[in-house]
Amino acid sequence: MDLRNQVIGLIRFSFATIGNFYPGFDTIEDMEAFLFAPDRLERRFRLFEVYCLPSLAQQTDADFTCILLVGANMPAEWKERLRALCADVPAIRITEAEPQHHYAGIRAAFAEIPTEGFTHRTTFRFDDDDALDNGFIARLKDVAPRAAALGGIDNPTAIAHNLGFYLERRDDKTLVYPTCERTPISVGAALIAPVSWRDNIYKVDHRQLPQFFNAWSDTQHYAYVRTIHQDNKANPHRTGEKLQLPNKEIDAILRENFGRKLGAFKHID
Repeated sequence: MDLRNQVIGLIRFSFATIGNFYPGFDTIEDMEAFLFAPDRLERRFRLFEVYCLPSLAQQTDADFTCILLVGANMPAEWKERLRALCADVPAIRITEAEPQHHYAGIRAAFAEIPTEGFTHRTTFRFDDDDALDNGFIARLKDVAPRAAALGGIDNPTAIAHNLGFYLERRDDKTLVYPTCERTPISVGAALIAPVSWRDNIYKVDHRQLPQFFNAWSDTQHYAYVRTIHQDNKANPHRTGEKLQLPNKEIDAILRENFGRKLGAFKHID
């Protein structure tokens, strides 16, 4: 079969939902007041500018799409700021969505992108405060079809990138350390499937991907930087091993894979 693969990612950027995805709010208005609070948005934009946006802009293979799913009721000045930041990154597609169930909004955003000319689609996920390595898209395009072929290209196949870095804010210092996860981390988790399959990587929790799909895990490439800070929605935790590397070696990996030295990642204020 001549497999023609379309690669599309999705990042949720202050997307308000109904249901239980964001628990603890009595009304949508309460949730949006939290999501769109100026101090919170300022922190989110800062993290986006330092981590997420450069990792999209610096991909060695720029032939992909990444959806930014934005709450439609985000104040106009913040939307304008986001559009201006993303204007020079052709891969980014900003999609606005009214408050709705979490997965329904994600599914609709993916469905807006035509599939003509493709036999398969690889969807991937990560968050607006994390980073992917600069070779992520090129490597995903190489790996995804081969991983799918192992279990039959008509079946959805998951791809996890387990080796990377955690960046953790603790009081007055920032720690950056390598880790290799035991179960799939959210950053860069991907799923290849025929274009006729209407679901995507957000279909199940990333940690549970091997429970529902054939899955392939990369433990050789440093593929991500995940940030831990006061605004994480989930309770971040590692399922794998914290690796011991000297700062000199960490700095060399970050320079090679992410195009920036260790100090540049630490200074986010």
